[in-house]
Amino acid sequence: MVRPPMVSATQQSSRIRKRKARRNGAKTKRFNRANGTPAFPIHPEGYNPKAADAKTESK
Repeated sequence: MVRPPMVSATQQSSRIRKRKARRNGAKTKRFNRANGTPAFPIHPEGYNPKAADAKTESK
């Protein structure tokens, strides 16, 4: 049986770093999907309803 040649330490460590970076992104996405966005007020106290970005009331 012939053994395959060994890879260099640099090549091996860079592959491991890439794999871990991809995995960390997946963990973060999964965490954010499970926990959703935090609750925050749409119009905080003291908001001016006549401001330029105020929602218009539909009648």
